[in-house]
Amino acid sequence: MNDHAPHPGRLLSEAELLLREGLKRIANTAEEHLSDAQNPLEEALRLTEEQTMATLSAVERAQDAVNDIRSADHTFIDAALERIDSALLTILASQQGQDLAGQRLKKAIALLQAVEERIRLTLAEIGLEPNPNVAGRTDAREDANPSVDQDEVDALLAELGI
Repeated sequence: MNDHAPHPGRLLSEAELLLREGLKRIANTAEEHLSDAQNPLEEALRLTEEQTMATLSAVERAQDAVNDIRSADHTFIDAALERIDSALLTILASQQGQDLAGQRLKKAIALLQAVEERIRLTLAEIGLEPNPNVAGRTDAREDANPSVDQDEVDALLAELGI
């Protein structure tokens, strides 16, 4: 064996250290991007829900007012009432579309949270600690399975080509 060549045990230790450090860096970058992606979605969802509820409430009040005017039997304002009613129905239909968009946002957020949790579970299983400096972290989901065995982790890493 060459006197200048590093000991094989040292090489293995260095390789392990490099691997762990590389995984930490990848994990920290992935964690930051997941949190960054999730927060704007949650904010958009919150704003969408607030505006949808305010608009729906206003439409209902306006429709009630139109019905009150109609019941007063003032036929000379029927054309104006029809225009108001048509506009309110358009608003209502667009808000129903907004509600569907909100439901899709909820599903997207749930998917991101599930992926984020699986990444955290994988990192914990291989002995890497999550980065406490990443903002927007959420607590572990109650329905997540914290017991991921090494074979599952190995299979996942193999699928990723790692």
